[in-house]
Amino acid sequence: MLTLSHGLNLLILLPLLAAFLFTPESMTPAFGPDTNARRILVCLYATIAVASMVSLALLATGYTETGRHISVTLFALQIVYKSLTVLFIGFGSSVVVTNGVVVLVHSTTLLTLYLSRHTVA
Repeated sequence: MLTLSHGLNLLILLPLLAAFLFTPESMTPAFGPDTNARRILVCLYATIAVASMVSLALLATGYTETGRHISVTLFALQIVYKSLTVLFIGFGSSVVVTNGVVVLVHSTTLLTLYLSRHTVA
């Protein structure tokens, strides 16, 4: 599940970051005009992508505990901020709908991770 959640982050964020970088005007309908606030959001997206790549690399190279710690922190932060977009923007935005999917996947991942560590045999 950790790989699935990080993979989802990268599947969404890498093309999104490329679009912000190479065709910023195409992002205006969903993200508004190119302002400092939008550029800060792009920095947040880039940070999430890098954290997912680092965590995947750690998990793949045997540093599983460190990879898990990064994953839990990253997914918890994403769940909170993406859930808050519903309150501030509503479900009328495609960005918020996508955020909802990410929240469901990351919540399932964290629940699965928690249960795997706390199951009574």
